[in-house]
Amino acid sequence: MSRGPRANNNRFEIDLKAIAGNVATVRRSVGSRVWLCVALKADAYGFGLLPVAKTALLAGADALAVGHVADGVQLRSKRIKAPILVYGGEPLSPSLVRDLEDQDLIATVHDDESLRACLRSARHAIEVMVEVDVGLGRLGFHPTEVVGAVARIRSAARLRLRGVYTHMRVEARPDARATQAQFAAFQAAARDAGPGELKMAASSRVLDRTAGMTLNAVDVGRAVYGLLPRSGGRLGPRLKPAFARLSSTLTTVKAIPSQSRTGALHGVRRLGVIPFGRAAGMAAISTGTVLVGGRRTRVIGTPSLEHARIDLTRLGTATVGDEVVIVGHQGGAEIRMADVLRRHPELPDAALGLHVGASVERVYLA
Repeated sequence: MSRGPRANNNRFEIDLKAIAGNVATVRRSVGSRVWLCVALKADAYGFGLLPVAKTALLAGADALAVGHVADGVQLRSKRIKAPILVYGGEPLSPSLVRDLEDQDLIATVHDDESLRACLRSARHAIEVMVEVDVGLGRLGFHPTEVVGAVARIRSAARLRLRGVYTHMRVEARPDARATQAQFAAFQAAARDAGPGELKMAASSRVLDRTAGMTLNAVDVGRAVYGLLPRSGGRLGPRLKPAFARLSSTLTTVKAIPSQSRTGALHGVRRLGVIPFGRAAGMAAISTGTVLVGGRRTRVIGTPSLEHARIDLTRLGTATVGDEVVIVGHQGGAEIRMADVLRRHPELPDAALGLHVGASVERVYLA
């Protein structure tokens, strides 16, 4: 038995060049006059808030959107000056409203309570966008309530309306009539906001299917990270995945006698151990195989919290220190994201990066 170093040798390689190219592809698709807002919720889908923010803006994005006020504050602390929209859903305490105001963040008002919070706690001026629920059933004013919400904002001395937006329900199987009905409901509500305001309804999946719902602003997430289907859409085939490679290192190689069902010795099996277990995301993202020396071999059993075992019996030259690829290419072989999704059909494509543990080193390829 041989043992390697105890250092964590796990790497999650993220392709910033792919992200920049994807933003540029979306920009070409929607045109130069459309407000291009890049979604950075959930730590930029697990790819890293600050690196993705900087890359997206340099590649042509006009604005960023985050899931929490604290994320917007963090970006401002790193001298990000672009408009930052904070999605709705976080209860707006007086201190959070002050942060929105002090850091020049765009607040989302999606119901009476969020609007009251801004009206009650704003001291000087806060930009707000009104979210409309046209079918997703999550957050947003009902379309018939938008005219009242907009009137209250326009009459408030310390609130300024930046626009209205929605997140439409987009089914895996295209349903043009359902999508069109949601879009028509949003357009009717958006008219109540008046001319000149931002109107944002098109997400990545909407843009992948049609150019007819772009309006004057778009809100893209999946497209930026190359997470749209690679065939059949307007954008997907032109995008590149930001998820480049996920790898570890053999830290232990050992020989174990193999027994038959009767208990008789049945040769020797070689196995390897990698420091990539459940805590790092192995159970959630593994296809059940890995690449070693450009050859595919199986993962043995289920991973423990900190380690996983792999079969090296047919890889006689594998040794401590060798790279083990969990997702990505090695030599002429590749384990693709599509392979991961087939193995884990319950895993949304947007969650791939989120399932890589925080302990795994992020390595950015520029």
